[in-house]
Amino acid sequence: MSLLREIKIEDQDRRLLMAFCWAGVGILSLAGLMALLMVLNRTPAIAMTSPSLYYQALTGHSILMFIFWLSFIQTAFLVAAGTVLIGRRLWSYLLAWIGYAVMLLAAVLSLLGVLLGADVTYMATLPLAQDYSASWLIYLSFLVLSVGMLIVVVDFILTIFGAVERPFEFDSWVGFLKDIPISTFAAIAGLIMVLPGLIAAFKAFVPGFLWSLGFISLDQMTYRMSWHIAFHIYHYIPALTLVGVAYVLVEVIFDAHSVYAKPIAKALFLLYPFFVPPTFIYHLLVDPSIPEGIKFIGSALSLLTGTPTILHMFIIVGMVEARMRRSGHSIFGWLGHLPWGNPAFGSVVMGMVTLFVAGLLSYVLLQRQLSPMLHNTFVVPAYIHPMAAGGANLTYMGALYYAVPILMGRQLWGVGLARIQPYLLGGALLLMSVAGTAAGLAGVPRRVPWIPFGVDNPASWAPLMNLSKGVGGTLAIAAGIIFVLVIVMTAIVGRKAPDAEEAIKGMEPRTSPIKIDYVHTPVALIPPLLFVAGVIILTYFAFGLLRGIPIFAP
Repeated sequence: MSLLREIKIEDQDRRLLMAFCWAGVGILSLAGLMALLMVLNRTPAIAMTSPSLYYQALTGHSILMFIFWLSFIQTAFLVAAGTVLIGRRLWSYLLAWIGYAVMLLAAVLSLLGVLLGADVTYMATLPLAQDYSASWLIYLSFLVLSVGMLIVVVDFILTIFGAVERPFEFDSWVGFLKDIPISTFAAIAGLIMVLPGLIAAFKAFVPGFLWSLGFISLDQMTYRMSWHIAFHIYHYIPALTLVGVAYVLVEVIFDAHSVYAKPIAKALFLLYPFFVPPTFIYHLLVDPSIPEGIKFIGSALSLLTGTPTILHMFIIVGMVEARMRRSGHSIFGWLGHLPWGNPAFGSVVMGMVTLFVAGLLSYVLLQRQLSPMLHNTFVVPAYIHPMAAGGANLTYMGALYYAVPILMGRQLWGVGLARIQPYLLGGALLLMSVAGTAAGLAGVPRRVPWIPFGVDNPASWAPLMNLSKGVGGTLAIAAGIIFVLVIVMTAIVGRKAPDAEEAIKGMEPRTSPIKIDYVHTPVALIPPLLFVAGVIILTYFAFGLLRGIPIFAP
């Protein structure tokens, strides 16, 4: 309970953080509705077969879920890292509220574009966007979102700058960075990726917006390159953020601390900006305009992008293991004493499990020889969903299970439902992933409203998609509804709590008395070793599959 006792939340922080959270939950709800429409269209057993509705739902779901929901919730975590976790006030609350308002305007513009029929998906690809008169709203929304996020980022930078006692002296920064929590350091390290990402976003969407209005001509490949740089960086910010959030959750749930020095964990966050921005080429491995040598280098370097996350997961699992072993549990006996009924802990566990599976698939998709074969199949959404909706969203939901009751001073409503939700969502995403990967390997395409193109389709397509989209997708939506219901009902009818300790009743930290001084984490080595073995095995079978596919020369 020590971390929660140390945290003091000012009223201004409380109002600002809740505004970001509620905007995020509202956007998440709309994105879930779009997902339901996609399930109704894409599941062969249902097959509403409405192409226009499907592409509209696909555009809305991808933009609202992957861009706006993540932007709002991650910005809330950024604000918390610069205020609540280090006991500081924002440099300017007015500036933060302006940034929030601009981001909210961007979300409204984007939703309006989707409702007016700009079915361009989240890529807003040229020249596809020419076919939709409302495309300019999508480009404008991305631009406005970038401006809003930049405003909050600048406010955060000035807050951190003001937190250093002598900001123009090197030793002061060394001491400050050494003393701050790991998660705040993660937020600072993330800025090294965020700022280039925002620059790339402006470089892509300013010309895109002007092009959509007919003011300029724009080369498709130039836009595509800028877009993929921005997308690639944004794609990995959730990985960095979820790790930072996981450190806080593990400390809150277990009062756990790393048996390794804090500078090690902090240094690992610096690997994200070092590895991620230069490796965007793997998104363009099917692009014929890029030389083969560049593709080879990009594919090879891309194998490093998951390294910091794997190492962080080792430290986080080690934190839990060491804390439980200090309570006197045996080498594997501590697993049975974990707080499986705590919804925040369930969210962290299932977030790590789904991230593990998605990571295995991503390493197969990164490879030069396999990417062209699998890039336009259902394998891609089969890996994206456990990565984003699993690893990132589940971890964020776990944080909100604590944050919303504490910020609102109300006990979590429906703790029983909340306990089920992360396991339901995690299981649904794993089913989507396994069945969806099998469907993609069988040739099921992505981004099409229905799959029966003709009578010669493989017989496996329909049952695999019924499992992935029909069963897995429906269960995932149900889990999302449960989460939103719990959060909304907490705000409306949750029992008022006088302090943070009372607000998290039913989710109390596991603070077993320490019986021994334990400083080893052998069990924590198992997940990364299994991950490496899994990548090797999946790669071997993927190349075997590639050799088994007949390729006919003209």
